[in-house]
Amino acid sequence: MKNKLLKYGIFIIVLFFAFQSVVNIASADDHYKGDRYYYPKYEKSDKNNYFEKFDKHDHDDDDDDYKWKGEYEQEGNYKNFQQNTVQPSYWNVWTRDTHISISNNLPVEEAKKVSFNLNGKTEKLLVFPSNGQLLVSGEKMAKLFGIKSKYYEQSRILELSNGQEELIVRAGTNAAYENMVKTPMPAKALSYEKTVYLPISVIANAFGYSVDWDEANETFILEQFY
Repeated sequence: MKNKLLKYGIFIIVLFFAFQSVVNIASADDHYKGDRYYYPKYEKSDKNNYFEKFDKHDHDDDDDDYKWKGEYEQEGNYKNFQQNTVQPSYWNVWTRDTHISISNNLPVEEAKKVSFNLNGKTEKLLVFPSNGQLLVSGEKMAKLFGIKSKYYEQSRILELSNGQEELIVRAGTNAAYENMVKTPMPAKALSYEKTVYLPISVIANAFGYSVDWDEANETFILEQFY
């Protein structure tokens, strides 16, 4: 009788710990899906599987020509595009071209805080010169523009939206998703201070703003296109 009770007690203890392990694993998995796997919601509405392609090329962004060649060939535009091999690049204009020259005429040539003026309101933001472009914090620019931003730390993805326009970028790649369309940026986004820094031309132009440099006051001037 004692042996039966002992075996029964051991069985109950083992069953209890097994149940706790399953609960902990399930809980951890749910938490993880909140970040790394947040974008399946886009895949459901994305008939062209843009995010699947985005993830596929996440580790080979140095080969930009290969990444974009397939898409231009499918559209029948790649041969025509090759004829215009290199397009000029501007630090304040997002041309959305895949073959661009590097701009060497930047108003800011070292990483530092610079003033930004929008509708009479001035904010100082950190600016990083990189590959002929000026990178700024996507979240801080979003706050200045009054648009929504959400950063996914594990996947290093920044989602920006004003209700009409949407921009999604990932640190370490020069691919952006503008209203669900894969679009090249002139420089790779950068992960810094737990957020994503991207070219100022990209975030400004994507949400309808122009960018100019006021040399006398050392200030970036932001104005709406319309």
